[in-house]
Amino acid sequence: MGNSQSAEGPAGGPVGYHVLKVQDNSPGSKAGLEPFFDFIITINGQRLLQDDDVFRNTLKTNLDRPVELELYNAKHQGSRKVILIPSTSWGGQGLLGVSIRFCSFEGANQNVWHVLDVHPGSPASAAQLRPYSDYLIGADTLLKEVSWSYLPFLSGCCQISLRQFG
Repeated sequence: MGNSQSAEGPAGGPVGYHVLKVQDNSPGSKAGLEPFFDFIITINGQRLLQDDDVFRNTLKTNLDRPVELELYNAKHQGSRKVILIPSTSWGGQGLLGVSIRFCSFEGANQNVWHVLDVHPGSPASAAQLRPYSDYLIGADTLLKEVSWSYLPFLSGCCQISLRQFG
């Protein structure tokens, strides 16, 4: 489905539904939703400012009809609009085939590492991390308790090479 890009920040503050996972061949996948980096901030022009039934009810009301989502992307620090069609017949779970969580995305790009290398037989390999395409996202509440000096330890114990993103 089509999309457009904007560099403007979202009105209403840095909150939305964080896209955590996108199932293959789902409406979310076809619309190009990007796990971990995308936050759903509007549906059909209505700003999503709290975790309530607005998002879910709008999807149910528009079953098998196009809806417009505005997404904020933490990697690109901009928003874009996509059109997708909520459906129960696409072959997987949910109307969009995505796992989401309502939260703030303030500072989201400050806690991201790009995976550069994965050693065979390592815990990172067992977790099926892919070099140059996967990222590790750290929760800001955890990182307040963990020093950046642990980055070499993380790289060593998991046998992966990391670079801070952003």
